[in-house]
Amino acid sequence: MVHGRSSPGAERQARLKLQFASLYSGIVVGEWMPASLLAEQLLTRAEREGVPPGERVCVPAHFEFRGGGKRPHELRGLRTRSVDSG
Repeated sequence: MVHGRSSPGAERQARLKLQFASLYSGIVVGEWMPASLLAEQLLTRAEREGVPPGERVCVPAHFEFRGGGKRPHELRGLRTRSVDSG
């Protein structure tokens, strides 16, 4: 698959907004990528920089998202992030 050329509804995609480029070295601004790949990159970066476990590594306002369809019925209403429990 070529990044950014698949059907927007097929998988969740994300792209970094220009105004936040300086906060995310190594992530190409304005290029659509699978959100799962972005998540891996952000987690790797957080581990490398010593971000404490449980801290959010993606600020949604810094990115645009598209595709992915709706959340499966069995997951709607659930708090599925590890930091959501409690």
